[in-house]
Amino acid sequence: MAKFIFSKNYNKQLEHIENYIFESTENIESVNEFLDQHDKVLMFIEQNPKTAAVHPTTGDQSWPFGNGRYRVFFKCVLNQSDLTIHLTDIIDNKELNQSIYPDNSIPTYDEE
Repeated sequence: MAKFIFSKNYNKQLEHIENYIFESTENIESVNEFLDQHDKVLMFIEQNPKTAAVHPTTGDQSWPFGNGRYRVFFKCVLNQSDLTIHLTDIIDNKELNQSIYPDNSIPTYDEE
């Protein structure tokens, strides 16, 4: 069984996503569905820690879930038979996420 370590940033972003889901749907069941998907992706990562490629620059891994809407960023550390998974970030791909994707921009247009 793996040990998961949630960074402060991860917890902050997870709460941000939960709040957004609740505020936009006004339905706690929608939040619970998201959390179920989140639990499933963590179980997948635990069972397949080497599946996601390691990013050559940042050294972290990431995995999408929720039909690609969300992405979990993590680092796996394997010492002998002990697996520790450091959860560093989670994003909603419907947001700009410029800190992760610096080339992203919001399309704009000029009115004539």
